[in-house]
Amino acid sequence: MKMKGVVMYKKFSLFTIFLIFAIPFYAQKGQQEKKEITAYIIKIVRDVDVKAPKETWQKAVLLSQLKAGYEVRTDKKSLAVISFPDQSKLVLREKSIATIKGEIEGKRIIDRNVHLERGDIIFNVKKAETEQFRFSSPISVASIRGTQGRFITYGILDTLTILEGFAEITNSISGKIGKVLAGQSAVADSSGNVNVFETTKSSLNGIIDGQKAEIEERMETDTTEARGINFGQLKSKQPGSVSVDLSSFEGKAIQATLYCRKNLDDPYTEIGLDLIGQTAKGKIPAEKVKYPKLEYYLVVKLSDGSSIIMPENGDKNPGIAPVQPIQHVLRIPGQTGTLQKKVVVIKWNE
Repeated sequence: MKMKGVVMYKKFSLFTIFLIFAIPFYAQKGQQEKKEITAYIIKIVRDVDVKAPKETWQKAVLLSQLKAGYEVRTDKKSLAVISFPDQSKLVLREKSIATIKGEIEGKRIIDRNVHLERGDIIFNVKKAETEQFRFSSPISVASIRGTQGRFITYGILDTLTILEGFAEITNSISGKIGKVLAGQSAVADSSGNVNVFETTKSSLNGIIDGQKAEIEERMETDTTEARGINFGQLKSKQPGSVSVDLSSFEGKAIQATLYCRKNLDDPYTEIGLDLIGQTAKGKIPAEKVKYPKLEYYLVVKLSDGSSIIMPENGDKNPGIAPVQPIQHVLRIPGQTGTLQKKVVVIKWNE
């Protein structure tokens, strides 16, 4: 009996030791490690800067990775499109400063906060049920419930407009709360007020247009196109071609030269065109073709010694041919809140 008791005691001691070490192990396995969320800048228009915590501002580049605490700043007539791996997108419009924060646990996003120090942001948020997604400013905090809308801060008041879904906005000064439904706007001011009202159709259309993430540029059709200049379909960073119909010219063309550039800051590139019957044709190098436009003018010399420039004063006021953007595809590990989606595909135009 004594020996049996010793054996039972040893078995019990080994089981106890196993439990002591096993319980923390399985508890830790069930609770996955929390990490900082990441996002990417997938579109840049003009002047956009990025700043990591405790560092200075740097010029943003395409696919800049934004970790928790990173700031993004846009200048006049500039914007940045920020994409999260779950396809949520933010369009940071001109003269804005935003800070990205958030956490993930395993593949699940548990918290996101975009602090807008100043400016204008259009959002399309795909939020999981258990996640918190907030926009904040010095005046208010907006809790987003999986929606599309716009958040603007002017320093003395904030405006939240909802296109789809709903949100709650809390005035940080007074604690007053307003529930904002689709088709409504709310204003929170520095006096502590929160006012909710039906928004205008133009405000809703502004959100729809803003999600296209484009700055409109007027590409007016000039008389050169009526004279038969045809660039076909120009695609960014790909060789292009030009064809000029000379049949309407008075006199015989003996030389045709195209001058083109990507933008105002670049020098013109001179391209001699081949004369084939009543047509002048030529190739445009890929490095000279870049979204969103190609600036150009044409000089045609005639047999009588005269020259025709199209458009008139083209070296100072060039014609404009639109250039299609490149579509990019990025595949990154998903942070979607579901184990089924192991890879997230982000697509965007140049």
